[in-house]
Amino acid sequence: MKQTFFYRLSIFVAMMMLSGWATRAQAQATDNATVDVDIDLVSPPPSCSFSVQSDLGYGTAQKPTSGSGSVTISATTGSRSGTTVSGSSSVGQVRLSGSNVSSYTVTRTFPSSLTRSGGSLSFSGAWAQSASQTSGYSSVSGSSYNRSAGGSGSSFTRYFRFGGTVSSINASDPDGNYDNTISVGTTCN
Repeated sequence: MKQTFFYRLSIFVAMMMLSGWATRAQAQATDNATVDVDIDLVSPPPSCSFSVQSDLGYGTAQKPTSGSGSVTISATTGSRSGTTVSGSSSVGQVRLSGSNVSSYTVTRTFPSSLTRSGGSLSFSGAWAQSASQTSGYSSVSGSSYNRSAGGSGSSFTRYFRFGGTVSSINASDPDGNYDNTISVGTTCN
């Protein structure tokens, strides 16, 4: 009888142990936890900026003794021609730099004349563009230049040159410095 009791007690203890493990296993199986996952994506904003490389300068032009004369600076080559001139000349040039830009538009406004107190000279502007600062310039027609760029994560550089013709230079024009400004702007997307 002792042996039967021990055998029954062993079965009972074994059953209780299995029952406890089963209960613990069940409790562990029903435990839940959640972990949130999120990410906030933003596109870097496009940015563009101009820097002036040189101003447009014609040097000194000699007035004609009769009739009228003109001086031209080529926007594509920077060469100067026309009425007798002295001193150094320079083609106008700006550099446009941008990053994270999908497309951009450059606009320009040329003055119709160069002026000084008591006089004015007719001005007809011309412009050109290139990916290189020193070569490969091609003329731009119209008042705006539109192009696509690399978009997010990329950058670009483009150069613009400004030239044109100063005309109607007469012997009667007052001596002195005639000037005005070319306005250049950009929109970057």
